[in-house]
Parts: sequence; structure tokens; C-alpha cells
Amino acid sequence: MTPHLLVNGEQRPLAPGLTLLTLLDDLKIRPDQVAVAVNDDFYPGARVPDRALEDGDVIEIVRIIGGG
Repeated sequence: MTPHLLVNGEQRPLAPGLTLLTLLDDLKIRPDQVAVAVNDDFYPGARVPDRALEDGDVIEIVRIIGGG
């Protein structure tokens, strides 16, 4: 079976050497404008690390919206 990720409920192939920041860049998402959960780890805003992604990782990306 081909390695894959689950990103916001959609299955995506896992490219060799893909990191969380590379994934966000590929999706044209600025890390400082989102909160990200990878499996059970949560990263708010600009604290998104450049961690390696692995087969089967479940990633949820939520846009941060300010306002009142």
C-alpha cells in the first residue's frame, strides 16, 4: 500500500521526506495563520514545527480568524 496522510479528512499521498511545514507550503498555507493538530499533538499559530510526517499521520488544519 502507498504511504499516505489524512489531511482534514482527505487522503493524500505521503511524499518521501515531507515535513509539516513543507505540507503547509504545498497547500499555500502560512503557518502563522493556522493551528495544526498532528495525531494527538496540537500546534497553535507560529509554533508549527518542521517535523517529519509519517505514513498514517492524521492532520487537521484550522484557520485562525480574528475579530470581534
